[in-house]
Amino acid sequence: MQREFQGRALGAFGQMNSNNRNAPATLLENRVFRLRQSMARVGAEACIVICLEGRNWENVFFLSGFRGSHSTLLVSQEKALLVTDARYLWQAEKQTSMNVAEQGSDGLVQTAKRFLMSWGIKKAALEHRRIPHSVGLSLGGKDSPEWIDGSSLVEELRREKTEVEAGLIAKAAEICSIALGEVLPVVCPGVTEREIAARLECSIRLNGAEGTWGEHEFIVASGLRSAMPHGTPTEKPVENGEWVTLDFGARVGGYLCDITRNIAVGTVPERACFLHDLLYEAQDEAFRAVRPGVKACEVDAVARRIIEKAGYGEAFSHGLGHGLGLELHEMPRVSRYSEDVLKKGDVITIEPGIYLPDFGGLRVEDDCLVTGDGAVWLTKSVPSGFTQAR
Repeated sequence: MQREFQGRALGAFGQMNSNNRNAPATLLENRVFRLRQSMARVGAEACIVICLEGRNWENVFFLSGFRGSHSTLLVSQEKALLVTDARYLWQAEKQTSMNVAEQGSDGLVQTAKRFLMSWGIKKAALEHRRIPHSVGLSLGGKDSPEWIDGSSLVEELRREKTEVEAGLIAKAAEICSIALGEVLPVVCPGVTEREIAARLECSIRLNGAEGTWGEHEFIVASGLRSAMPHGTPTEKPVENGEWVTLDFGARVGGYLCDITRNIAVGTVPERACFLHDLLYEAQDEAFRAVRPGVKACEVDAVARRIIEKAGYGEAFSHGLGHGLGLELHEMPRVSRYSEDVLKKGDVITIEPGIYLPDFGGLRVEDDCLVTGDGAVWLTKSVPSGFTQAR
């Protein structure tokens, strides 16, 4: 199933990124069509999606195919326009089939506002959660459209992953599997956490990924530091008898995978092996509970009950998982406090962990796609179990 997703994804992604302006029309126009339906439901005549200094490139890319760091996408019921500056005009021409306009001397945001006003838009959706407050204020003024919060419009569309998108995540995991195998020989006493992180990221890129997590650093934590769920790498050297918790991923076609594995250096305590097996049991049972219509908190509860029964409930200090796609953390939230309900097309992580400050911590993490009647793993190409350093 994973390789089937990969094949379809890479073929479709190749079409999306060709120089033929008509190539992405079917996939991307369908997304814009669905956005227009969502706009109509909330009473918006248009939607504006703003990307400044790379922030929110994901939503622009999802709808248009454009990957620049400075743009605004305007969508009404009749029109769609991408506004950017002179640096990106050639790139935009290659990456999107939409009409493209240069921002001109008025700047990106004011030019976009001017286009909306020229279209006669009276009520428009604005992604309040994804823009600075100052930008929101600058869009006000005389004759401006009435702005409503459209923060969830594109985010909700992005939840429903196609086989193409799921395949890109599976391909990213395959690259991570290869990279991990190349890095294992250097995971030995004396190597530092930072060196492991650097080598892993380099190997991921050399094996075909376009990048890793960007602004998020890999988690590489050994010894007692592994009790920190987000222990970013330091100059601490790995010692014999410790394990290294690696939380890492790759980006392919814009889409990320998110994986956690534990690497034994020498002989680790039997308790660590017991905890590791317990986490995989909790992960497997949670996976079996995943299907459309199930509350995310109920999936969390399945894993949490297993860990609690073994006496480690208080040591499982975070939610079971989160949505994943163009961003490392997306909807839905999978935790005991979540009110989200799983639906077909969601890609979520399942990552139970146990953290003991006087012993160390372990976490296992994989990504799965919610299907019509259950779920499929996307990241099981990465070796599981307590991996032994070579």
